[in-house]
This record gives sequence, C-alpha cells and structure tokens, in this order.
Amino acid sequence: MFFKDVVGHETLKKQLIVNVSKNRISHAQLFLGPEGSGKLALALAYARYIHCRNRGPEDACGSCPSCIKFNKLEHPDLHFYFPTAKVKGMDDDEEKKPRSKLFYGPWREILLDSPYFHYSDWLEKLGVQNQQTIIYSEDCNDIIKDLGLKAFESPYKIVIIWMIEKLQHQAAPKLLKTLEEPPGGTVFLLISENKDDILKTILSRAQLVKIPLIADEDMEHYLEKKLGRPPAQARQIAFLAGGNFAEALRIMQSNNEPQEDFGIFREWMRLCFQKKVKDLLAWVDKFSRAGRERQKAMLQYGLTIFRQCLLQNYHAGQALRLEGEQREFIEKFSPFVNHSNALEIIEAFNQAIYHVERNANPKILFTDLSFNLARLFRQGK
Repeated sequence: MFFKDVVGHETLKKQLIVNVSKNRISHAQLFLGPEGSGKLALALAYARYIHCRNRGPEDACGSCPSCIKFNKLEHPDLHFYFPTAKVKGMDDDEEKKPRSKLFYGPWREILLDSPYFHYSDWLEKLGVQNQQTIIYSEDCNDIIKDLGLKAFESPYKIVIIWMIEKLQHQAAPKLLKTLEEPPGGTVFLLISENKDDILKTILSRAQLVKIPLIADEDMEHYLEKKLGRPPAQARQIAFLAGGNFAEALRIMQSNNEPQEDFGIFREWMRLCFQKKVKDLLAWVDKFSRAGRERQKAMLQYGLTIFRQCLLQNYHAGQALRLEGEQREFIEKFSPFVNHSNALEIIEAFNQAIYHVERNANPKILFTDLSFNLARLFRQGK
C-alpha cells in the first residue's frame, strides 16, 4: 500500500509525509475513524514511507529492498497485532493461548487483497462469525519480546495494532509502560473505530489522528480513474457507500445493480406501509433465502435511503444525489420518515445489520423488522 493507493485524505497524507521529513514521528499514534474510512490503508502507507530507503516527496520509492518486502508484508521490522479467537484445528497448547502470530497467514491474505474490509470480513476469514475476538495478553507479551530485539533493517520498528479497542482489559497493564516509554526507534500505530471503547490509559498515551469518512468526490474520482468505472456508476456507488470504501468494494463485487436493490427495497417499504401481511411474509420468505452479504447490503442501502429522506424533510432536497425513480420515491416516502420515528428506524436497521453479521435466523429477523417498520411508519404519519 502506497499513499497514492489510499482513497482521498490528501491533506492527511501530506501531513504524515511532512512529519517524516521533519523527523517528527510520534512514538504512539492512534488512527481513529469510522469503518471503511481508510485507517489501516493510511497506516500501511505511512509505515512503508517511514521504512523506505529512498523516499520521494509524495510517496515511497517502491523499488528499494524495504519496499519490495512491503509488497508481501514481510518486512522484518513491521509487526501486526489484531483480534483473534480460538478456532477449530488448533492443538491443545495453541487453543489455550490464541495470539496474532498464529494467524499471520490469513491476515496477510486479507490485507494483500485490500486493506479496506469490514470487521465481519475478518471474522469470516477466521471462521469465527459467532465468537467474540479480542487481543490477548499473549500478544502483549509478544510485543514486548519483539521490541526487546534490535531492528533488523530499518532505524524504526513499527507495530500496527488493528482494533485496539479489542485489547483484553487485564492485558493492558503489560502494554502501558512500553507505550509510554518504548525502546528507541519504536513506532506504534493504533487503529480504532470506537474511541469510547478504548481504555483511557491507552488513549492518554497516543497522539490522535482523526480520519473522517471519504468524501464522495474523492471516492468517485478513485472509482473512475483507478478502477475504471463509468462516471454514472462511480457516482452511484460513491453515494450508496456513504464514505465507506469497504462498502464501495462490496457493492462492486455484488452481482446486483443499484437499480435492482432499489426495486427490491421499494417493494419492501410499500408492503410494510400498506401492512399487507400475506404479501409481506411472502417477501420475507423469498428474501431470507438470499445470502448474508446480500441481506446486509439491503439494510445498508436502506440506511442510505433514510438519510436522503431526512435531507428532503429538512428542505435540503438540492443535496439529494439521486435521480429518476429513486428521487421520486424519496420525495413521496420522506414524509413518513421524520423526527418522530427516524432514530428508531435507523437503530432498528443497525441492530438488524449486527444480527445478520452474527448469523441470526433471517426469516425471524426480517419478519420482526418488517412489522416494526409498519408500526413506525404509522407513528410518523
């Protein structure tokens, strides 16, 4: 991952480059931002740039020995730590002590495919969709051990900890002193989506780097110029992704066109509003046979439509980024998604996404959600 491969965030990239060129690299930095904003991608590009032996003014060279090792994420002075769990197939000793180093294979695979991925994608890669993952105390022991050795090739040893909020609480004390007073040449890059879930003692020891959602214009440009999407399609994908490039990639990998999603969603909303129970149950029965990712995508699409409805309600119709049938639908549908029910609707969809990711029974989930929507639409009249 180079800076040129990171979607958007041009100002942030320049600032990180300036920090390196002026030798102002903080020993502990927290890259904080929402899912799909590019936190991990930025951390990887930053780490490559720090390690590069022939840095350019805008990016790493790509050809020095360090960069060549980065191409396969095999640089000896780059260390990754991330949430894991006990999985089938581990022997007795390993099962008692899961740690990041046991999962470097799948970790490299998912990163080399794309550093823009959902947390649920990592759970699926591990095969632990129904389990909680954490960063274990054994990882903290490994960090201390790794940093106790001299750097192999670079003046810096870089430790990337993805989802630092998953750090086991009883393991944190082992890491605190190292974070506060690390060995010379150590750089911690902590990645997080939820500031409130990070231990305060960790927060106080790291320099905060806030990473916002990706601007639609930047995402459109990347989709069009780097990935070869037609302008209209790039604009539609960027709109549906809502600043989340992991979601943009999922939309592109889907076999369904956005227009098809709209048709299915419109039918669902009409059935909920009209409360045609027999037809609604038939829709649920059919849609519950779709794959989990398809179901999650429909729920994400719904959240996007509800946000557009709120824009319409607050006389910001000029900000709508939809045309044709979709725009006409929002203009007619928006009166029923307003201040009296919008928060409950959005929360219901977010909860549904959470349960889909954890393999809830789709027929029960969508039946319950549909009747809940029918009630909320009546409440919003």
